[in-house]
Amino acid sequence: MTPPSGMFTTTRPRPSRLRYATLGIGLALVICAISYTIIWDHGLVAQLSSGRQLAYLDTYRTSPLPYGRIMINQNYQALLQPSGIDSSLFRTKQQGGGGDMMYDKGYADDDSACDNALLFLPQSFAHNGHGSQLNNYLLAAMIATFTNRAMIVLEPPASLNDFKSNSQFGCPSEAWKTVMVRAGGVPKRIGWNADFPAGLSRLVKHPAWLSRQCPVPCQESHGYEDWDELRRANNITLVPTPQEVTCTNANNGRQSNVIAMGGRQIRDYFAGHYKEYMLDRSPPASLEAAMKSSSTLKMNFEWALRLGAAPHEARIFGGLQDRHEIWDYASAFMGRAGILRFQPWIARDVEEYITQHTELPLDVPYDAIHVRRGDKLESDAKHHVITYWSRLGMYNNETGSMPRDYIPFTHYLSMFDDVECNAEGEPRLVYVATDDPTEVQKEINALPKEEGNPLLTKYLCHKFQFVFSPFEQSLGFHIETGPSKGDCEERYTRNVASIADLMILTKSDMFVGEYNSNWGRLVRTFRLKMNDSAKIMNGARPVLERRMKVAWGHQHPGPPGW
Repeated sequence: MTPPSGMFTTTRPRPSRLRYATLGIGLALVICAISYTIIWDHGLVAQLSSGRQLAYLDTYRTSPLPYGRIMINQNYQALLQPSGIDSSLFRTKQQGGGGDMMYDKGYADDDSACDNALLFLPQSFAHNGHGSQLNNYLLAAMIATFTNRAMIVLEPPASLNDFKSNSQFGCPSEAWKTVMVRAGGVPKRIGWNADFPAGLSRLVKHPAWLSRQCPVPCQESHGYEDWDELRRANNITLVPTPQEVTCTNANNGRQSNVIAMGGRQIRDYFAGHYKEYMLDRSPPASLEAAMKSSSTLKMNFEWALRLGAAPHEARIFGGLQDRHEIWDYASAFMGRAGILRFQPWIARDVEEYITQHTELPLDVPYDAIHVRRGDKLESDAKHHVITYWSRLGMYNNETGSMPRDYIPFTHYLSMFDDVECNAEGEPRLVYVATDDPTEVQKEINALPKEEGNPLLTKYLCHKFQFVFSPFEQSLGFHIETGPSKGDCEERYTRNVASIADLMILTKSDMFVGEYNSNWGRLVRTFRLKMNDSAKIMNGARPVLERRMKVAWGHQHPGPPGW
């Protein structure tokens, strides 16, 4: 499949930085693409070791990062443990095997690096929940890396921001401009800190390997409203291919080729345009065709490099045929590259929340269950709820009545049925994250208890000790709900509690949830790890998955960020 004109580099195609010393390398790529197709017929993912070994805190010591006068613990800055992130991936060019190939990270590391950009305007998606916004950010990164574009995040100025605190994620102390009225007193707030990150950037620390450290293009001729108008013009119902705008930068005279998109455009164009090209693995007609920059083989190879792959991993990626394996391998790349790190003030406040307010021990193995109810029961999840009760013969087709309008907590516990019970009778520590804690607690209270210890719940041969999020229920559970959703401090409190829950869920030994929820899909993205390449060559599965149980609904979430 030939990509449409203008999909990648349009006006000045960059000279390829991937140089092959002999045509034999190109032939090796073709052979790899064929051989891996034959090898990987053993299913989607392998589960990591079933032994209970994963605690919240990384077993490897990591250096704290300086932030002002304090130090930030990296265990609270990402959904992956620090040892699972390789920060060195994009630092230097390296030499390939035997000195026969030089490679960089899939794009020209010179003045042309900023010539092609995906300008991401997240405000149009800012009224969605955490999971939706973070997944959308990942999807934008998929498009940017696939099309060889710098991903530049553009937030609105204060005068155009939907939120008085300039961010949907509330205001930490740094968001305020303060003055000291008297020595030793409490600083007085006098307004917003104009230099403090706004919008999504208040939550996420956008990595330099994605932005290529490029500034917003053409600032002399295009302001935020101009770019936002161009974003809205990318309407897939009217324009099936995203439109690129070319403008000239006054500071250096270089032209920038820019595609402006927000959350809706990212989802629409991914599903209706980019996805089919990402999945295309049609073999080249000849060795000469394989060496062309437009060949799917070479495009997938360089796409993988831009996601942080080593050359041998990029070849493996190009040889994958099954769409689930392609998405999972891409997810593993993105996680290892540290695509989703939170700002230092988020890490600071999440650490305080987890260590001082939760009852979860951080140095012992634990499991996690995510029970999403709320508004999902009236929309996306309703069909699955009806299906669940219908299979039990407890749904009345005529009246639509059923015992509960949700799937009960005992069904989530049934995911442990095939998990080996602890021979010593030790309880399983389980963290429960839910937007319906009162009802879930009632369901747990109705279960049998260990004699002499009412804190231990018995279910079949298992004993469970449940730990709930300590978040104050009256504040609401979602970033866009609650009686004080406009109050920036309470909005920030909900923000910190949500990110803490996401971190705890993702780093659990075993996770039980479902992919109808954005949270479930996001959690899975960061529980995947690439298998050792040598093992893959011997027939092992390409992706390892930290243990997960899907309580109901679809068994695979689809692409990362979807």
